[in-house]
Amino acid sequence: MAIRPVSQVRQGQTNLINFSGKQKDKTTNYQSNSSATPFVKAVPLAVLIAMSPLNANSINNNHVDTEIDNIEMVDNNAIDEIQQSSSGRVIAKKEFNSVAGAQKLTVELLQNANRKSTRFTYNALGKNTVIDQNQIARYNFSLISDDGSVKRFSFKNVHSYTEQELNKEYGSPTPIIANSRAVLNYVESINKQYPNTIKTVVYNRKLAPTSGGTIQNNARGDILKNAKAKTSYGKELGAQDIDGDNGKYTVRYYSTDGNDNNVEVVTLQKHGYPELKTGLVVEHEDIISADSDLRKPFKYGQVILIDANNKSYNIVDDKLTQTMKLVKLGLTQENNAFNNAYAILLASQQYDMTPKGAFFAVD
Repeated sequence: MAIRPVSQVRQGQTNLINFSGKQKDKTTNYQSNSSATPFVKAVPLAVLIAMSPLNANSINNNHVDTEIDNIEMVDNNAIDEIQQSSSGRVIAKKEFNSVAGAQKLTVELLQNANRKSTRFTYNALGKNTVIDQNQIARYNFSLISDDGSVKRFSFKNVHSYTEQELNKEYGSPTPIIANSRAVLNYVESINKQYPNTIKTVVYNRKLAPTSGGTIQNNARGDILKNAKAKTSYGKELGAQDIDGDNGKYTVRYYSTDGNDNNVEVVTLQKHGYPELKTGLVVEHEDIISADSDLRKPFKYGQVILIDANNKSYNIVDDKLTQTMKLVKLGLTQENNAFNNAYAILLASQQYDMTPKGAFFAVD
C-alpha cells in the first residue's frame, strides 16, 4: 500500500468539503469542493508509521481582549451646571451613538457620599430611559468533548436593568444590552480606576459539539468510554501513535476489499478508550455574537468517531484535528487514486446568546 508521510504534505493541498451549521430549518447543507486531491508520489508504509506528530499551534480563545479607556472627567466648571439627584454628583461622563437600537447612550459616573455608581441614559425615539442598575456580564464557557476534555473561552457584555424589569413577577428580567465594545471598554476602565463600582455577574455555561456541526447547550460528559468497538475493522495495514492537545492516540489503517493498496477504514483510539472508526474531521470557524459590535471569532477542531452501533462521538482537539487532516492527505495511491475512509470538512456557523449565555444559531 502506498502511503505518504504526513510530515511531507504541503498545506493547502486538500480535498475539502464545506458545510454550514444548523440553520433555522434544522438542516445541514453540504457542498463538495470540486478540487481534486493532488498527485503525490507514494512512499512505503514504514515511513508513514515513523512520522513525527504534527506540532500544530493551539488556538487561544481563553479571553476577550479589551482596550481600556481612560475615564473622561467632566470639566470642573460644568459640574455646577449638571442637575443633582439622589443618585449623586456626576464626576465623569461619556456619550456613545447608535448603541443597542438607541440614538445615543450616555454613561455617567456618580459620586454619592463615599459611594460611586453609574447611570445609563438611553435615548430612543426622542425619549430617555434612565437606568441605575448596570452590570458587566461575564460568560465562562466550557466546550466539553465526549471524552470529558474541555476547551474554555469567555465573553463579556454590559447589561442594564430598569426597575420595571427587576420587579417582574414571572420569568427572568430582560436587560437592555449595549452590544458595544466601546461601552464595555469604558465601564471596565471605570472599574479599573474605582474597583467594584459596576458589579460583575458571572455565568458558567457547559457546551458540547454535535455531529451536525453546531454547538449545543448541554454536555454529555465522558461517554466515550462506553462506546462499543467492532470486533474487526478488516485487515490491519499499519498503525502509528500521535499526540493531541488532550492526550495520546493511536491511528490504524485497514483494508476491507482484499487489496493491500487500498485503505477503506481508518480508526482512532485515544489511549484508555475503545478503538473507533474515524467518520469526519471538521475545522470550525464560527462567530459568537455575530450581530453585535462584540462579535468574536471562535475556531476549534473536531474529530467525529463512529462505534459498532453507528453512534457518533465528538472530540474537540485542535492538534489532533490537524494531524488527522494530514493523515488523510497522506493516504494516496499511484495514478492519483485516494481512499475515502473519512472526509475533511470546513464548518462556519454564527451564534448569538441569551442574557444568561445560552447559545442559539443564527443565519
